[in-house]
Amino acid sequence: MAVRTEHDALELIHQRRVVTEVPAQGTASLVEAVAGGPVSGSWRSHAKGRLMYRLGRMLRASRDVLAVRLVEGKVAFVDASLWPAVYRMVMEPSRRRRSLEGLSAQARALLSAVERDRRVRLDKEGEWTKAREALEERLLVHVSEAENDEGRFGVILRSWRDWVSPTVEEAARTLTYDEAIARLKGPCGGAPAGLGAWVF
Repeated sequence: MAVRTEHDALELIHQRRVVTEVPAQGTASLVEAVAGGPVSGSWRSHAKGRLMYRLGRMLRASRDVLAVRLVEGKVAFVDASLWPAVYRMVMEPSRRRRSLEGLSAQARALLSAVERDRRVRLDKEGEWTKAREALEERLLVHVSEAENDEGRFGVILRSWRDWVSPTVEEAARTLTYDEAIARLKGPCGGAPAGLGAWVF
């Protein structure tokens, strides 16, 4: 389907359940949906690059979508029907232990701050950028973007426990880790090509 508006993008996500922002193997992507087909070169220089960027920002801010680096380390927009599976997966103790291996001292300090304070706001670029990116890539925190009073975008890191709603948490409790992974595999283009390295 051709994507021209936020409504179109939300419909695509509802239909496909997982849509990556940029192209990834086995999934629909926002960039290609807006372009109407494959994009050669950088999508930012595409004639519809500004629309792609704007829709990506809108989806990150939408309450109807979970934006998470779920597919090949790329941002994926996930339909609410899969939120329990995502939450069950990210909270799996054995997966979290593996994800902690090799983290820098700064990233561990930032994770401790997020777990303690439930949410931490950072500038998009700054001394904590690498630490934040490591936590986001390893799915150890929920990351969203928000505009401040001066109109600049910042990043909000939240513990997954702070993000989850009672309804999603209750539904996640009914799933085993393997069941959660099985629910995610198809919409994410299968494995290992689909789900990222920090999932298994």
